[in-house]
Amino acid sequence: MHDVPESAPGAVAATGQGLDHIPHPLAAHTSAACPTRVAGARPASTRNAPQPASSRPDAPASAFAHPLVLLDPRPHSLAFVRSLRARGTPLVVLASHRLEPASYARRVDRHRLPALAAAPERWQARLLELAARLEPRPLLLPCSEPAVRLVRDARSTLEPHFFCANMQPLTDDTARDEPEAALRRAVLRGEAALEVQVTHDASGRRTGMCVLAWAPGAAPYVLVTSVEGRALVERSDAWLRARHHRGYARLVWAPDRFGKLHLQAASTLPGPGLALAVEDGVDLPALAYAAATGAALLPQEARLRLTRRLCLAEAGPTDDVPLVELWPRPSGRDPLPWLVAIGRSLLRS
Repeated sequence: MHDVPESAPGAVAATGQGLDHIPHPLAAHTSAACPTRVAGARPASTRNAPQPASSRPDAPASAFAHPLVLLDPRPHSLAFVRSLRARGTPLVVLASHRLEPASYARRVDRHRLPALAAAPERWQARLLELAARLEPRPLLLPCSEPAVRLVRDARSTLEPHFFCANMQPLTDDTARDEPEAALRRAVLRGEAALEVQVTHDASGRRTGMCVLAWAPGAAPYVLVTSVEGRALVERSDAWLRARHHRGYARLVWAPDRFGKLHLQAASTLPGPGLALAVEDGVDLPALAYAAATGAALLPQEARLRLTRRLCLAEAGPTDDVPLVELWPRPSGRDPLPWLVAIGRSLLRS
């Protein structure tokens, strides 16, 4: 695994603005400019005293005062914790894995539950307990496919109490694969792939974007570079507009057998590329939160200074196993996520 900075995009492993590592035909799809990046909103205050759910205001004084509930997080979900914590958002994590880095971050209210597939009713009951004491109206963020299915199945019960994100299905006949499976397949056959991450607010305006080029390097490494990709982002936007999408989306494009760039996968669930986008100047976690709660943030653009050489992670039994693993950066003020990531890696090996 590899380090990812705790805060927004300061250090990068190297600099690079071109497509030196990206073979034809992808270079033809990366060009032109991006929207302007502007600093985010002011921090929120700490959570207020609990009130009954019926009396919660939906428009708090601070744009980031709605608590964020991360449901079944993955290691890359730590990017949400660190981004929203910096803005004063109250944070709650529900996880079944004992060694989940997001659960051990500072100022997180963590809850450990049985495996989601084994006891979904326990998870739903805990969410309703939280809804009674969290205010203003919290944002529920499923971080895995099982968590998305849980919220969809219980949507009529949960939606009166929560904002719900990551709920829109994007997989269809034109994008059937999991993003991680599509990236892995392209890299292992010696081709490059482009990962487009975008956020759209409630009006459909694009508020953030980051295009990452994933190209095979000397085994067992993959090269990841943030690139311009105006034409590809416009194609991605058109595809998402046709599905009336709002919030965060992740699309993977790769050449087909004729060399034409084709959409391989689409999802509302982030992957390791989320932390790389934050590193390169686009606070996608905050933008996704703002899109779901109606908070106002101005558009942000990538700095195009990210070039990384990362070690491929081993393939797993399911298609959603990440192509790479990123370790949280050690921090004297917040050391536990890094230590937990080490323990998780040792336990798995």
